[in-house]
Amino acid sequence: MKKQIHDPTTWRSAAEQQPRLWAEDCLRRNARWWDEYWMRRAFVLAEKGRGKTSPNPVVGVCLVKKNRLISEGFHTHFGGPHAEAEAIRKARKKAKSATLYVTLEPCSTYGKTPPCTEAIRKAGIRRVIIGAIDPNPRHHGRAISLLKKWGIQVQTGVLKKDCERQNEAFFKWVRTGLPLVTLKMAQSLDGKIASRTGKSKWISGPEARQWVHVLRASQDAVLVGKNTVLRDDPRLTVRNGKVVREPWRIVLDEKGAISPRARIFRSQGPVLLVCSEKFLKQVAKKFHETKATILPLPSSEGRLDLGKLLRRLAKLGITSLLVEGGGEVAWSFIEQGLVNQVKWVIAPKLIGGRDAKTSIEGLGVGSLMNAPLVSWTGARRLGDDILLEGNVRN
Repeated sequence: MKKQIHDPTTWRSAAEQQPRLWAEDCLRRNARWWDEYWMRRAFVLAEKGRGKTSPNPVVGVCLVKKNRLISEGFHTHFGGPHAEAEAIRKARKKAKSATLYVTLEPCSTYGKTPPCTEAIRKAGIRRVIIGAIDPNPRHHGRAISLLKKWGIQVQTGVLKKDCERQNEAFFKWVRTGLPLVTLKMAQSLDGKIASRTGKSKWISGPEARQWVHVLRASQDAVLVGKNTVLRDDPRLTVRNGKVVREPWRIVLDEKGAISPRARIFRSQGPVLLVCSEKFLKQVAKKFHETKATILPLPSSEGRLDLGKLLRRLAKLGITSLLVEGGGEVAWSFIEQGLVNQVKWVIAPKLIGGRDAKTSIEGLGVGSLMNAPLVSWTGARRLGDDILLEGNVRN
């Protein structure tokens, strides 16, 4: 077969062949770049509300005209003004004919604040760009329909995955009636969380310990088992100088074995003591002088019904739960398929010891075919330690 030879002199660029189509394509590419640019800025703004807005989502907004920022806002705290209303308030009359970039579909119903769709309409905003759509079936797409009905241009799906991931706890809570469960563990390189004598301070370094406080501040609740309280007597508070509210602190203690004088009861913030229904009377009597709220749960063979615990927490407005317990508590959540994410801090230490506690204990899986798999989502250094993050595929 004769090889075809192309004459370079006959080639023309796309701009020369179809100048109008080429120009339109450049405009579309440029518009898409700017849409993503402003949505990223709104995304960063939304993070400023992390740990303060729950059970509401974090939301960020940018108001833009001719690719110049007019104003911006974010949802600062639960019950406070929504991000859209805040940005419009700052812009005043400049909001007319502007484009509004928002990470999550605006609210369209009355709640603690008026609907943001009304504020958008009254401000005369010409175009609304939305990252993620509200997962609530009652609100899903409703704002979009209203805005279009009023003649406002609407575009959705800009950085959709990033915006959904930003509010993954809110999305899960709305869709399933359960909080997002994150299992955090700090271990040595050989998998130990304490020495054979029970000493665990400190396996991880100062940078990792400071990171834990930032992580706690982003969660609605932190959970440990009784052994952690008996061994370490932790406060489980946030000590990063920026905390607005303390997360709930939850202790799993079937029979009420911990001391009423434990530090967890003397620190600020709500404390939930989870016990077995069988031992409710004696637990209530023992801890009646503490500020703890007693939550009885069904139990079987010494194991509390953790699935029921999560459902009750969700009804209390808990959208995210950080599990910081030892190996037994970790296995209890893993065994029942309740862990969604893992955050594993690995310290460059070799502790050894057949009797030293490991990061996951319990019975364990009988076959490797039944072992839950983790899809890694990130890895980074925390001082001398390494943080591994991933999603659990139950």
